[in-house]
Amino acid sequence: MVTYNVGTSDERNLEYSKKFNREQVLRRLIKEKNPVIFDVGANDGLSLQEFKSWWNGSIVHCFEPQEECLSLMEKRMRDLSISDVILNKVAVGDKTEKNVKFFSHELTTGLSGFNKININSVDSIRIDELKKESNNKLEEHYSKLNHERFVDILRLDEYMNNAGINHVDLLKIDTQGYEPEVISGLGERLSDVNVIVTELMLYDYYERSMSFSDIELYLLPAGFKLYDISSISKNPMNGRTDWVDVIYVRN
Repeated sequence: MVTYNVGTSDERNLEYSKKFNREQVLRRLIKEKNPVIFDVGANDGLSLQEFKSWWNGSIVHCFEPQEECLSLMEKRMRDLSISDVILNKVAVGDKTEKNVKFFSHELTTGLSGFNKININSVDSIRIDELKKESNNKLEEHYSKLNHERFVDILRLDEYMNNAGINHVDLLKIDTQGYEPEVISGLGERLSDVNVIVTELMLYDYYERSMSFSDIELYLLPAGFKLYDISSISKNPMNGRTDWVDVIYVRN
């Protein structure tokens, strides 16, 4: 009898790391030469830059409600001569509405979203460090968080219908705990999306934490399956997993 040695997990992971990174996995899944990409939570355009380097002829629809981020994105596009991009100064959710409360922070634009940062977080390494230093440092940190502004929201199914978009090859979502609303806002058009890359915040850094079931409630009935956990952030303070990046593929 012939046996096949599949190796230990460490050996398999090492072999994987020699062959794959996120770009290689996504290019394996997306065969289109010029894919249609939705970048939800585009921030300053770093993910846009990645997508255009992987698929130069791609058409990328960016969704970002923060004015300062759009300015940075436009500069990035000019500096790198990036074209075929549609910039939408709007957030994405399960309702199309105007003037919805949104929270920004002085730390970085990448933390902004519809969920407040949790000042009572037990998982936040930064808050834990400041608690050990002084109350003044902690209060100074708190003063930089949860500044209110108001933004407009749209549903992606309405956007696709109005723009005459038949399919989306890749949907990337980075919305700090608002991912279920983004997916819900696709409605029946979720079946016209092929690959979804999204972040899941599992820890209590925000007042709302997530689980796989929050998005799989929509994804599994639409024929999606988990393909890869492409990134994992571990918490060195308490040993838990803080967040993951996951890739779902429609069958």
